[in-house]
Amino acid sequence: MKNFVKEKYEGFTLIEMLLTIVIIGFVMLISSLTLTTLIKVSTVSSNKTRVRNESEYVLELIRKTVRNSNPSDVYIYNSLDAREYVKNENTNTVSIESTGRVDLKTLYANPLGENEVGNEIHFRPYGYNSWVCIGYFKDRNSDKGYIVKSGSEDLLNNQESCFQNGLGNYLILLNSEDVSITDFAIEYTKSADSNYLIRFDIEAEPVYWYFAQGAPVSKKVLRQTVVKTEGLMW
Repeated sequence: MKNFVKEKYEGFTLIEMLLTIVIIGFVMLISSLTLTTLIKVSTVSSNKTRVRNESEYVLELIRKTVRNSNPSDVYIYNSLDAREYVKNENTNTVSIESTGRVDLKTLYANPLGENEVGNEIHFRPYGYNSWVCIGYFKDRNSDKGYIVKSGSEDLLNNQESCFQNGLGNYLILLNSEDVSITDFAIEYTKSADSNYLIRFDIEAEPVYWYFAQGAPVSKKVLRQTVVKTEGLMW
């Protein structure tokens, strides 16, 4: 007669399995939230670094070029209501166009005085006949803003021709389309030796932002520099 041995099986109970699934799900949820936050923070940090780098590039260019100018050849204007940035998507070219709301001849015949805030500066470095113009303009078709550099051979009595196309001028964008300049303010004060102390303030932000509105992270980057002209006074 055969002896039958009763086999004993071991395993998890239903309650143990449910508890295990709940714990694993909770751990994975926390991990995914942490990973998502780290990716967002890294992306935001990269974008803000780009904004800082481009802002510093603009200010460094300004420091190197404006410093070597005679104060009598430095003019500041407020043309925010008079001009705007326009990009032709068909030809992929950009231009600075008149808004038609302000007479350009009148505007550029009256440069700003001390402590008046403008968005354009025209200057002529020592030893050069050509002028350099740096200005901030709003995009006609979006809420972006751009800082543009231009130049012309003779602006002494024709300052409004700077940034105009078809006059032998050039246009160089100083910030990329990934960065929007939200404000660019220029003002000057005369120093004791009759040189100009010119202050430049840039407010910029990344175009692509991955935090929801109201998140406790500021999009804006603020940069400032003060440049003194080095004209020789006798």
